[in-house]
Amino acid sequence: MYELIKSSFWTYAAVAAFSGLWVLLAVYGIFKNTKNIKNIKMKTILRFSISSVFICFWTWFFVCVNLYPISLAYYEYNHDFAEEKIGVIDGIEQDGKDRIYLNINNVEYTMVDSSVIPAVIIGRDIGEGDTVKIKYGVRSKYIFDICKSNNTGDNT
Repeated sequence: MYELIKSSFWTYAAVAAFSGLWVLLAVYGIFKNTKNIKNIKMKTILRFSISSVFICFWTWFFVCVNLYPISLAYYEYNHDFAEEKIGVIDGIEQDGKDRIYLNINNVEYTMVDSSVIPAVIIGRDIGEGDTVKIKYGVRSKYIFDICKSNNTGDNT
């Protein structure tokens, strides 16, 4: 599971850096294309508003939504900030190609998935209604290890 978290982290970091470069080039282009505007107030408003929209969108989407959760999980895994829990899988939902959301005892956890190197095949190895033992990040709620458990009791 560590290799999946590590590769996902570095992929999202590279995408955020690459897209950030394009945002900076777009902001530079905005400044360059608005230098011929004579009205100082209009030039300032255009530069500030359009640049702010680009930068805020990049920060929200690429950093907050995509990079931050996986980087938090990567940090927690490397520094062993993890807890273990036994519970029953209430629901499984796959979002895109690389994340699976598992609802265990009405708490949503995220698991990094890969079709190339699957650690656990959800649906075949583990499915809804199964009792599982998970090791997960304290704050990120990313699953580091998951396996079926013979324990039928709820240990929360």
